[in-house]
Parts: sequence; C-alpha cells; structure tokens
Amino acid sequence: MKKRNLFVLCTVLLVLTAVTSAFAAGVTEQAPAAQKAPTLTIGVSQEAVGLDPHIVTAFSSMRRLDLLYNRLVRLDENMQVVPDLAESWEIPDNLTYIFHMRKGVKFHNGREMTADDVKYSLERVLDPATASPGRSYISTISKIEVLDAYTVKLTLSSPLASLLDALTSNNISIVPREAVEEHGNLQRVAVGTGPYMLKEWVVDNSMTLVKNPNYFEAGLPKSDQVIFRVIPEEASLYAGVRSGNLDLATINDGATIRQAKADKSVVVMSKPGMNVRVFSFNNQKKPFDDIRVRQAVALALDRSEILTMAEYGMGAATGPIPISAKVWAIPPDQLPLGKTDYAKAKQLLAEAGYPNGFSFDIVCSSTYEGGLTVAQVIQSQLKNIGLTANLDVVEWGNYIDRWVKRDFATMVELRGGSSEPDRFLYRSLHSTGGVNNFMYKDAETDALLELGREQTDPAQRKATYDKVQKVLSEKAPLVFLYSPNENQVTSTYVDGFKQIGNGSLYYVTHAQVIK
Repeated sequence: MKKRNLFVLCTVLLVLTAVTSAFAAGVTEQAPAAQKAPTLTIGVSQEAVGLDPHIVTAFSSMRRLDLLYNRLVRLDENMQVVPDLAESWEIPDNLTYIFHMRKGVKFHNGREMTADDVKYSLERVLDPATASPGRSYISTISKIEVLDAYTVKLTLSSPLASLLDALTSNNISIVPREAVEEHGNLQRVAVGTGPYMLKEWVVDNSMTLVKNPNYFEAGLPKSDQVIFRVIPEEASLYAGVRSGNLDLATINDGATIRQAKADKSVVVMSKPGMNVRVFSFNNQKKPFDDIRVRQAVALALDRSEILTMAEYGMGAATGPIPISAKVWAIPPDQLPLGKTDYAKAKQLLAEAGYPNGFSFDIVCSSTYEGGLTVAQVIQSQLKNIGLTANLDVVEWGNYIDRWVKRDFATMVELRGGSSEPDRFLYRSLHSTGGVNNFMYKDAETDALLELGREQTDPAQRKATYDKVQKVLSEKAPLVFLYSPNENQVTSTYVDGFKQIGNGSLYYVTHAQVIK
C-alpha cells in the first residue's frame, strides 16, 4: 500500500513538473505584443521659412504643408493625379473643369470646407497682389463658379494641358478666408484641412503637429503626433535615427547616405528625384546679360564631376526637364552646350570682351538647398577658363531673401521639378513666371511655353518641349546641372512610409512607429 501511494505521488510530481516546464517554456518563447508609439519624430536640416501655402517656395516649408493642408487633387507614390478634396471631376471640353467636393470636410478651426473656399483660394493665388508662385500654374483660369456648396466649375481662357498636375501643388492649397483676414497671411499659423494641426512652433528648434480628429480619410493619420526637429548637420540626422531619437530623416549628403546604406540598424529609401540643381544667372546684370558669357560658363561646367563631388554620384545629370521625366527629358549631352569645351568657352569670353576673364560672386548657403558644396566645385571648374568666382556664403534666411529680391549675379539653387514640363518650365522661365528669378525675357521661349501648355495632343506637345529644351540650353539663362536622388533614412520600426519622388512627405500620414 505504501509503495503504491509512493508511486502515485511520484507520478503526480512528474506531471506537475512537466506542466510547469511547458508553461514556463511557453512564457519564455512568446514574443511581447508589438506596441504602436504615439509620436513620429522627423529630422530635417532646415527650418521652415513660413507656412502660407500660397506664398512659400522653400522645400523646408513644403514638407510641413504636406501634412497641414489639402489641394483639390494630389500625387500618389507613382506621381499619378488622384483625388484629395475633390472626390471626382469632369472635363466636358478642354476649357471646362468641374470638381465635385467631399462633404463634411472641416478646417482646423472646426468650420466645414465648401466650394466657396475653393473659389476664394484660387482667386487669392491668381491675385497679383498675393505674389503667389502658384499663379503661373493656373493663370489661364478665367472664371471660377460655385455651382452649389460642393461643386466648383473652372473655365479657362485657353487649354491648359497641365492643369490637373498643377492643382496638386501645395501652392494651390485650399484655405479659409477668415483665417487670412484675421492674420493678414498664414505664414505663422496653419488653418488647413490636413491630417495634422499645428500645435507648437519653436523656431530653429522644433515644430509639433497633432492628429486632426476630423480628418476625412478613414484611419488616417496613423500617428497621433508628428514632431519636426531642426538639426542642421546631416551626419547628426543620421546619428539621431541610429540612436532612436529620430524615426525618419530627410538626408541629402551623399557621404552620409553611403554610410547609412552599409548600416543594418537603419533603412535607406532612395528614389530618382524630380528636383533639379541649377546654377542661376541674373540675366539683367552685367556681364551675365551677354549670352556669350552665359554660354561660356555652361561650356566650362562638368556635370558629372559636380554630381560626383557634391552628391557622391547619387543622382543623374539633367537638362531643362528633370531627367526622371523620361517621357519628356532630353539628356544634357544631347543638347547644345551639354559637353565641356574649354577652348570654345574661352573664345566666347574673348568675343564678349573678357579675354582675361573677370571676377564675380556666387550666392550660396551651407544648407543642402543652398548648395555650398556645389558652388565650391563650380568655383574650381571656372578657373579653367580664367573666371574667378567668389563664394558669398550667407545664412539660410538671408539666402531666401536674396533669392526673392533677385539680389544676386549668380546663385546655386535647388528647384522643385515635375514630371509635367509646363508646370516646371512656365513658372521658372516664361517672362511672367512667378519664380523667374533669372530675370529672363525671351520672346521665342515665351511663345514655345505658351504653345506647349495649350497643346493637348501628346505628340505635338513632345515636339514643342523638345524645341524648348534646345532653346533653353542654347540661350543658357541658367545651367541645369543634375537631379539628386530623394533619400529618406528611417529606423527599422517605421512602417507604412512611401516616397513620392518630388520630396513630398505626404505619406507620413500612413507612417507609424511599431516596436
């Protein structure tokens, strides 16, 4: 009897031990549930220079506007036009566009957005007093009619093949009249319909955006809060992502990107970009009012070397149309002045009255957009034809001010490009273009750009823009250098973010940190 009880006791103990061990093993092997972080922190190298979508031009501002405002339509990750505030549209003829708006969309001040706000916003952009860079995009709109609370009809004075693409620009965002009238402009406030609302802006430090509880896209945005942190050094941006202090960073420095690509603790997203690095001339200032001088400079610049030195080769040489816009773009080496020729450059300078060269300034800034590294390479290359380029390095705010006031002889810029040639070229190089900072006025160029925007037949448009590229390359109001890659570095915990190719951060709305 005692032996039997002992046997039973031992059996029970063995079973209990097995169960306990199995339970313990299960607890040890079970991974903790993934947790969503409420905040997404983004590192950027430059401060925004304002938040009024109808006024600003700087990329640093545009990246905030991506999250604060909406347009009638927007671009998706494939650069295709898709609905935004307009859920659908009709084009009964090439002079008429009818947009049907979403219902129930609210501005951040709580008021419903209606067709009247679309009319007001477009008219504000078109008003010369606003000085909007977006005016050139939509200048052929001759009449804006509110058909009902949610329907807007646009009538054009002439066909505008690029209109839908133009309306995707942040410069054509929809804003409420009362906010503009209250503040004078929207440079220091944000009253949009976007996925995030402005909570706090500590200049040169951070900008905090909080989720819009009334956002019209179900399930978006994914993160409750987005914080932009201004960190001028791109190596420090990378270090911030590695350490976990940043979740995502826009990094343009080629050396830093190359290092990040070898680092398994971060994710590097890289995509051929639509933006264009250019070397600008003020065409109204001597000696750059002489086409021969501009041509000489163009012939002295080696795009491949500039791209290698400034971007570690992370991009592609381009002509007047961003090289990524493959349907339209002609490679620079197939265009006039597209290949380096020092002998020809010196001959042109001598013909212009500068056989011994001359000295001039290049305005630039130490920020990426300000192109200091690019300016240094250009400075070195121009010595080959006897030109002395002095670098006028200014801080970012001063750089923007000089750009706006056309206060330069030459300048290194990063221009926002587009896969639609009219949208990119008309505003930059037509004599009435909103961002024609080159002070370039040329009847042949104007006529071609006016023709191209009115043509709706793809083959005819292609022929026109082929000629535009040749004319611009020959007359050299500026030198188109290269299109840099778009680079984003994220932590391995970021989920849902996608690149568009034009630098937009719209898809931050889909991103979240899951650890």
